Amino acid sequence: MALRAGPKEAEAATKEGRAAARVFVPRDMGGLGIMSKATNQGMSRRSFIGMGAVAAMAAGAAGLAGCAPSGSSAGGSESAGDANTQATAQGAGASDVHIHNVTDTSWMTPPAEVTDFAKELTCDAVVCGHGFAGITACRELAEQGKKVILIEKQPEDTYAAVGNEFAALNAKILQERGVPHIDPVEFYQNFMKITSNMPNPTLVMKFAQNSEENSNWYLDRLTEEDFATMTTAFFPPTEHQLTELSGIKFWPSVCSFYGECNQTKIQMYNQAAAEEAGAEFYFGTTAEYIIMENGAVAGLVASDADGYVKITCKAVVCACGGMGGNPDMMAYFMPDMAQALVEGESLNSMSANDGRGVQMAYWAGAHLETTPIPGMNMKGLSVPGKMNCLPQAVWIDENGKRFCNEFYPTSEQRGYQTTFMSRKTKYAVCDNNFTEYRQYTLPQHAGFNATEENIAALRESLDKAYAKFKGTYEEPEQTEGEGGPGGHGPMTEVEFIADDTLEGLAGQLGLTGDAAAEFVAQIERYNGYCEAGADAEFGRAAEVLFPVKDGPFYACTFDPVLGETMVTMGGIITDGDMNALDANYEPIPGLYMAGNDCGRRFGTEYITPIPGVSLAFALVLGRECGKSVAKFLG
Repeated sequence: MALRAGPKEAEAATKEGRAAARVFVPRDMGGLGIMSKATNQGMSRRSFIGMGAVAAMAAGAAGLAGCAPSGSSAGGSESAGDANTQATAQGAGASDVHIHNVTDTSWMTPPAEVTDFAKELTCDAVVCGHGFAGITACRELAEQGKKVILIEKQPEDTYAAVGNEFAALNAKILQERGVPHIDPVEFYQNFMKITSNMPNPTLVMKFAQNSEENSNWYLDRLTEEDFATMTTAFFPPTEHQLTELSGIKFWPSVCSFYGECNQTKIQMYNQAAAEEAGAEFYFGTTAEYIIMENGAVAGLVASDADGYVKITCKAVVCACGGMGGNPDMMAYFMPDMAQALVEGESLNSMSANDGRGVQMAYWAGAHLETTPIPGMNMKGLSVPGKMNCLPQAVWIDENGKRFCNEFYPTSEQRGYQTTFMSRKTKYAVCDNNFTEYRQYTLPQHAGFNATEENIAALRESLDKAYAKFKGTYEEPEQTEGEGGPGGHGPMTEVEFIADDTLEGLAGQLGLTGDAAAEFVAQIERYNGYCEAGADAEFGRAAEVLFPVKDGPFYACTFDPVLGETMVTMGGIITDGDMNALDANYEPIPGLYMAGNDCGRRFGTEYITPIPGVSLAFALVLGRECGKSVAKFLG
């Protein structure tokens, strides 16, 4: 039996290995290997194939070779070639060469074996994580009569769900409120178009076809009073709300729980249902590693306040919420963003999850994703009130020039060009008709809900800026507790700058000389595109070409700082049943991934053709994962 163990015992060994080999590129980078004859001697065919092009070149240049952790491959023992490869890596000297800004891969090293346990448990399946995917997988397993244990690292008395709203295709509560019906096949086709056909097609279609039933099931214990606190973002639609732009479709089919009945309360309803069906819950308990025997899951080692816990089982579901709290893992899985950062920027996240689910699966032999995994709102979207949130405006760089299609349909992809530009201040420019143009919006994250109240607030912000320009503005008196930006999502109050002329506005923005002249000329060219109904520079759709010609003129500034994501979304390659795959893309018996540990659900960036797709995928596919595990258990 191949036991792996807790990081507490392996800390010294990890530090030693880190010093011995600063460059360690694992087997799952993908691509074709290039290697010197000397390095290739003694290496097994499997080790060579498992290495990526970057790993192989690193091996040839620095005497290093990437390989799976010792004994971690499903059902196999370490070959002589693999042993030689590890010895070569461990014997190499320190190097300052970093691949994709990956400077520490100690997370790939499986910990030492634990033999002393404070308690031992037995069940059919263990679910790691109480989030949307974990709780739905657990409830489904329990309701199918399986003995299931869920462990969660948060204490029970302070447990809180992360997130508030989820997309739902045709959920009963939405249909009762008049939200339009969505064809699951149409949703699937649209989703795969946006994501360049990159996600696992079985998972995307499984979500689309099961969203209605699983959403109703997830909400089945809510009372009328609970539903009364639920809102439906972007529905009813405002007069100019769009449903399609440039061939990409959007739907206002979302259940938003920002009131007294929040997602924590709903998860507790689902926990109660699972407990009634026989599930056991252990809070304040951290997953450490998966026990493998003959290439199959045989148990899990966890830890709590009393020490280590051994759980004997036939299946493990990793639903630990991603790796946002682990910058080293983010650098490995997000090389596109890791390499794009400039001085002063870093990979970071609002999530504290350390990637344990992905680590455990990798130590058990699972295949890491080979393309950059998506972040949430990572590429170009930042607050407060920045560029991605203002597609109706014209975006200008420090040279006075436009640089992209400001109204690219998907907001998360809209500001991608800023990743590859200087971090100097950029500007969003509009005219006095912006309150009209702003009403042309899409139901998505970073979208603007053009209610009368929100349009009035926008007018107030513009008038405030103009009054400041004229020197007539007086700060209103505030009652204690009032003031400050409000609202939900990644959009807060925007501070506008105003001027009677474009030339004057250029000066206020700090544009001088050629940049100021180009700014005025650029706006004139853009206005010509609006009149012609065709954007000859960046292809902005005709129906959202809004001129900047009626003063006063307004602008807000955007200081790009990249590297932050709300959460990470992927890590392990699975099949359509969410069964983790090994190095040869064969399923590992008993090992399943759900939620943000499960790879290939999106492209290289999160998207929202319906707001709340992330939570929706988690809870819908979480239940489907539970069904897969139940089928495996028999």
